[in-house]
Amino acid sequence: MLTLALVCSLIVAQPGIASAAAGDVSGWGVNTFGQLGDGTTAYRSDSVQTQTNSTVDIAGGRHHVLAARSNGTVTAWGWNVSGQIGDGTTTQRPTPVAVNSLTNVTAVGAGHYHSLAVSNGNVWAWGRNAFGQLGDGTTTNRSIPVAVTGANNVAMVAGGREHSIALRTNGTMLAWGNNSNGQLGDGTNTPTAAPVAVNINNVSVITAGRIHSAALRNDGTVWTWGDNTYGQLGDGTFTSRTSPVQVAGLTGIVDVEAFGFHTIALDNAGRVWAWGRNNLGQIGDLTDIERSTPVRVGVLTAVAIGSGRDYGMAAQADGTIYAWGRNDGGELGDGTTTIRTTPVVVDDVDNTVELVGGRDYIVVRAGGNTPPPPPPPPPPNEDECTATVVGNDLRLDWSDGLGRAVIRRGASWHSTPGRVTTTTIAGAANDQVQYFVRVRIDGVRTDIPCETLDTPPPPPPAGPCALSTQGADAVLTWDAALGTVNVRRNGGWLRTVQNATTTTITGGAGDSYQIIVRPNGVKTTYACE
Repeated sequence: MLTLALVCSLIVAQPGIASAAAGDVSGWGVNTFGQLGDGTTAYRSDSVQTQTNSTVDIAGGRHHVLAARSNGTVTAWGWNVSGQIGDGTTTQRPTPVAVNSLTNVTAVGAGHYHSLAVSNGNVWAWGRNAFGQLGDGTTTNRSIPVAVTGANNVAMVAGGREHSIALRTNGTMLAWGNNSNGQLGDGTNTPTAAPVAVNINNVSVITAGRIHSAALRNDGTVWTWGDNTYGQLGDGTFTSRTSPVQVAGLTGIVDVEAFGFHTIALDNAGRVWAWGRNNLGQIGDLTDIERSTPVRVGVLTAVAIGSGRDYGMAAQADGTIYAWGRNDGGELGDGTTTIRTTPVVVDDVDNTVELVGGRDYIVVRAGGNTPPPPPPPPPPNEDECTATVVGNDLRLDWSDGLGRAVIRRGASWHSTPGRVTTTTIAGAANDQVQYFVRVRIDGVRTDIPCETLDTPPPPPPAGPCALSTQGADAVLTWDAALGTVNVRRNGGWLRTVQNATTTTITGGAGDSYQIIVRPNGVKTTYACE
């Protein structure tokens, strides 16, 4: 969650969208239950759009998403088995539908299977209620919102798997629901279907994991309570707590997020910290070691953070979105199912101020002012990118002066070579997908297509290198006066040969070869024929 003064929105953007307006929401990842809200259940590795420029807060449950809108209403989409969409049914919704009867809503929260909203300082809840997490004094599931008993003067809400927490405008907290691990923070393990006071004050931000809770206090310190099996409380122990304890070593914190069995924090220098369970790389420190005290996540300088079931996310000021951790279902959206133990680039969304996750998806909200319209297309021969086949590889070259570059393969991120003007993609010579170089021209994100040259570059001149075969092997022979020789196979470096005039490539018959030498200090490439 963000600080109390911030307003959140949810929009899902089409692949390749150049900018996001304030209030837009973008999402990607697994979509089995329609949790991306684009009207399908198709997996998305790039942003898809749900609703635009009208959302003021968002929240993510296990497989459902909530959006509070600027007109005071709430929409929801995704899984609805327990009525967590709040439309009076248990029907799955792949596009946003209105939550029944809510007005003047300023904030929303989501547990795994239940939902929360703040209206006129009062709290409303709906969905699963087996442990009293709806706070209405019962354990009856609700498919439309019911009032939480005695929860007033509330500014922010959050949900765990089976518990709910609320932050009041005076900096105190309330909690209700399951309390088997002390996640309510009232000093007991007693569950309750009505709010009880949490043993903490001077709080500005709250968040809830699966069976633990966390709060950011006004002094920039983080406090946690509940289950601590994996060190997710960050106090240097693995002891569960029924009252808040301070996270070790953190100061100057501006946001805190939790989901699952780990916790993430952002400090005022933009550094990201994480602790807790790490079996799937969700701590982002290149290990799978559980951490009971905070460790820094990569070398990110972030402006917003978020957390999913076993993964984390962060946004940089330039719009780049990073993610790390669990990825067996493709939830990170990097086009793979590879677990990431350190942050990788997964998308690029302008003005990101909030990120939320669930079991297997990521949703982001754009804030700030609407970006200016993009400039007209560049004149011919300016800001261009060419694709050249070099052996089995594809070399991309683009105009100088475009700054930091991101390479995209079709609609998906491929790599981030940085502030260079060329990169080679191994084995992509016969790739039928269009490549683009993504840069920022006058501050506007722009995708420049990499056009294939009409004719391949001329082959290197024939020279003092002979190619012969011995069965399945290739044998190269050259003049003794050439000195050190770098051998290339199908356009890629193979080996360096010194003090010899021949080399044999096992199984290399049928491939093309060149040698690179420096006679008289001048780099020269010769074809071996």
